[in-house]
Formats: sequence, C-alpha cells, structure tokens
Amino acid sequence: MLAAERHPLYNRVALPRYLRGQVREEKVLMRTVEDYAARNLEIHFETWATAVDPVKKVVHTEKAGDFPYDALLVATGGQPAPPPWHGAAELPCVLGFQTLDDTNAIIAAADRSERVLVMGGSFIAYELAEGIAHRGVKVTWLMRGPRFLRYVLDVEGGELCRRLGEEMGVEFILEDEAKRFASSNGHFLVETEKGRRVEFDALCYGVGLKYYTEPVEAAGAELRKGIVTDSRLRTSLPDVYAAGDIAVFFDVMVGKHNQMGTWDNAMAHGKVAAVNMAGGDEEFFDVPTYTTTMFGSTMAVMGVTPDVQPDLESVRTFSLEEKFFRKLFFLDDRLVGAIMIGPPKGRKKLIEIMRSRERITRPREELLDPTNLKD
Repeated sequence: MLAAERHPLYNRVALPRYLRGQVREEKVLMRTVEDYAARNLEIHFETWATAVDPVKKVVHTEKAGDFPYDALLVATGGQPAPPPWHGAAELPCVLGFQTLDDTNAIIAAADRSERVLVMGGSFIAYELAEGIAHRGVKVTWLMRGPRFLRYVLDVEGGELCRRLGEEMGVEFILEDEAKRFASSNGHFLVETEKGRRVEFDALCYGVGLKYYTEPVEAAGAELRKGIVTDSRLRTSLPDVYAAGDIAVFFDVMVGKHNQMGTWDNAMAHGKVAAVNMAGGDEEFFDVPTYTTTMFGSTMAVMGVTPDVQPDLESVRTFSLEEKFFRKLFFLDDRLVGAIMIGPPKGRKKLIEIMRSRERITRPREELLDPTNLKD
C-alpha cells in the first residue's frame, strides 16, 4: 500500500464529531502500524505515486522507488480544490476540511478566533459551519447559491436548514459572492458583491475536490474528472481498478456513470474491487448513505439525488414548525434516492426498497409516512 497520508487508517466520517469536540482524536484512529504488519500488509506512508506503466506493470513513486504489480487499485481520492475567490489564497489562515491534520488546524484556528467565515454550499461547508459553531465560535456562512445543497434541497428544505443554523447562532449570507478581502482592525474583512462587510479571523471553505488522477493520466486511462470504470470497477487500463471518490463507476441503479464521495460507498467499492482483483467477476451495486447531525437535528441522504441525475421525479413532505423535511426521488417508477431532515424514521426500509429495485405500484406519497415503513 502506498499512502500519501502520514497516519494509519482513520475514520473520516468521525472528523465532524472530532471538530465539534464530541470525540477524542484517538477515537478517530482505526488502525495502528502494528495492525498492518499483523495482516502482512506492507505500507509506505507519505508516499506519492507519480506514474503508472501499464505495460511493465510498475508504479513509480517520488521517493520510495518503483513497485511492480499484478493488479493495481487506484483509490487516490483528491485534495480540496483551491479557494476560487480572488485574494482568498493570500490570507494567512485559509483552511479546507478533508484530513485529520486539516481538522486539527481548523480546531486551533477556530479556538483563537472571534469569528470564522465559512464559504461554499457543499456538505463540507455545512460540516464546517456546524462544527465551528458547536465550539462556541461565531460563524458567518457565505454561499453564492440560494441555499445549502441547492441541487438536492428545494426552497423549503433550504429554509429549514437555515432556521436550524440560525438557532445555533450561524449567520447566513445567501446568493452573494466575495468581492475582495482586506485587513481590518487586527482581523480580516470580506466585502461581498452586494455590499455586505464581515470581519473574521479565519476562512474555512468547501468547494469540492481536485481529483488525483495524474498517476494514470499519462498512461492513457479514460478520465472524466475522476477515473472512469465499468460496473466491476475496472478502468480502461489492463488489471487496473479504481475505487472511492476517484472512481467514475457505471452505476447499475441509474444505468449510467456516477461518482460518489461517501465513506460507505468507498468501503463497498473496496470489497468489490478486491474480489475482482483476485480473479472474481462481481458487479458493484449498493445504495450509498450519508447521515450527519443538522444543527442539532439529523440529516440523512440515501441513494441517487438530483445533483447526480437531474431528471428524477419526486414527492415530498415538510413542516418548518415541526422541523422536518422528507423528499423521495424516483426513476422509471423505482425509488432511487431520498433526503431527510429530522427524525430518520423509516430510513432502513427506504434503503431496502432502493436495493430491491422493484417498481413502486402504490401511491408514492405513502412512502413519505414513516408509519408505512416498518424497519
């Protein structure tokens, strides 16, 4: 195993809880160096694969030499895309949120700040806003879209998220963009296109990943932001597989290529790739899920959503007063996705229905009622 990280395996899903101060760092770690040795796994930390030779079947690295292979798994993921706002990169405290080291840097910056500016409308930006607010630090969340997850949540879902965030003290600036950054009274200042001015001490952001495809790019692998695979996670290069965030895999649920950035999707990919690299012939099919807190409530996202497949049909129910929102997504009369804010009752049953791939013959609205979904 060649790992760019300096840490053994840790639970990225636990990083938001660590940021909120709800778990200790040692609880985030999942493996030790001794664990790898006990399983006869040779691992090289802080080592970057720089190129793949698919003819000689060799991986080149920047410092640890060359490594021959019979089958190769590329699970390189990516790094936070650089901040796209003019002048942001020149600020002395600009932090993305992906790794354990990132999280420690954000904790240190937040705890010495009066206010943190969070930018972006992604899951990562949300986890930053909630986590930093949970530490008792003032947060301003600036996004150019009309709401968090604007391609998945509709107006009412976005409004519920905003209300929950404001109850935790988060200030929202929506449908606006940073115009310039400057120093101000020992702090920093952002001026927006609409004339808002916010002083802050640290900038944290989430605007997506820059996928690390360079090792296979020169070798001629088919790329589409990430590395394109078939439903068995095979790339266009012989005996080379891809898994996790980096894999643009053929998703049999929707009948087209898809890319998922969730922990459970990466784990499921790894299991299928392992079987096929060892000579099997297993097709990948799973329902990815993502569950997190939502400013004191809960949010669960399952399956395929409109950011991936824009032409999905949907039904929904919500109550801003009772603080819940549910929306289900359908393709060809099959349930393929859902998003829920509030108590996640019926979640497991919805996932079972998605996995069954059965056509829905009863009124779709019935699936919105948890009493019709006995887990």
